[in-house]
Amino acid sequence: MSSDTVFVLTLLVLCYAVVSGLVKKWYTAPALIFVLFGIVLGPFVLNLIEGGTDTATFTVVAQLALTVILFNQAAELDLGGVVRRRGVTFRLLVIGIPLALGLGTLTALLVLPVMPLWEAVCLAAIVAPTEVALIDALLDDERIPERIRHALSTESGFYDGFALAAMLAALALASDHTKPDFSKWGLFLVRTEVVSVVVGVAIGALGGWIIARSRRREWMSDTWAQLATLAIALVCFAAGERFHGSGFVAAFAGGLAFAFAERRAGVKPDTQVSDAAGQLLELMVFAMFGGYAVIVGWRDADWRVVVFAVVALFVVRLVAVHAALIRSDVPVHERMFIGWFGPRGIGTLVLGLLMVERGEIEQAPLITQVVVVTVTLSLVVHSATAWAGIRWLSAREKTRETARARESPLAHGSSR
Repeated sequence: MSSDTVFVLTLLVLCYAVVSGLVKKWYTAPALIFVLFGIVLGPFVLNLIEGGTDTATFTVVAQLALTVILFNQAAELDLGGVVRRRGVTFRLLVIGIPLALGLGTLTALLVLPVMPLWEAVCLAAIVAPTEVALIDALLDDERIPERIRHALSTESGFYDGFALAAMLAALALASDHTKPDFSKWGLFLVRTEVVSVVVGVAIGALGGWIIARSRRREWMSDTWAQLATLAIALVCFAAGERFHGSGFVAAFAGGLAFAFAERRAGVKPDTQVSDAAGQLLELMVFAMFGGYAVIVGWRDADWRVVVFAVVALFVVRLVAVHAALIRSDVPVHERMFIGWFGPRGIGTLVLGLLMVERGEIEQAPLITQVVVVTVTLSLVVHSATAWAGIRWLSAREKTRETARARESPLAHGSSR
């Protein structure tokens, strides 16, 4: 990445910062703004930004962004709320995610018949992760019941770990032309999930304890505590990768342990700097994505790619969420809202980049096209429908509350 590109992207961030509050009021994903500017500033229009001859730099920045985002999401997660709503959380994670992967695989095999089985699984895993933080106004709008915001946030945080394990396993099987060794795959899953969790928890807990004690003894200023928090997120990722596990899983587990350790020590976790760093890295990634991938991806995609993206975004997820929450206390309109608002973002981009770098598969160009179409469609449609969706949900909630009030014994007593 050249110095001119860095200058242009920095200027773009500065210009966006001036109007960021307005963008949030419009319920528009900041990533969409940067994708659009990336298209204009990229090589196909003004040619003011360039990403080099390969995807290495782009991949590194995207991985750093996802690492910090996952750590922050975990650190800000309300574990008490997860326990209180364990029924809904359990259903979304243990039923909803595998069902979404299965339905996505079936959709790929039907809509993209050239796709071999394991590559279809790989594609389903790549497009599955949600990132509700892309439209952060959804998480801040109090018209949305807190249980829905919490469900969306929790699911989004855990999704990447599940999808990553499925994608890496499918990618290896798709690239392996020999008979699969199932003992090897058992070890692979243990390493990817269990070892990564253990490593992340150990580093996060130790880091949180050290920072908390240092802050309480006034050995560390608030600014350096925030910088240290960012460093712990990166150490979790590096350690997870060093143990041949998943750096992303380690980062998420580390964030959970970090926040728990700090709260136990009587210190409130402060992720302000790491939040800002994560958002900055993510928006840089989307600007480069807009400049180099969007036009090419849509230009080369045929109707089957678009059909798959639409079904994966708006049918597979709705069906998976509805099925997961059957016989729960979540009403249908809330299931519709949760199922609709599952934006695809940095997680899908990172998994797609890992597929390109690590895999030796037949349909890598086709999968790349699907990633581009899916992410851009999601950014546009979910941004465009956020305001209307919140109003619809709010109206349904008010109608439900009115019906409850009319049916309550107090209401019947007063009517008599």
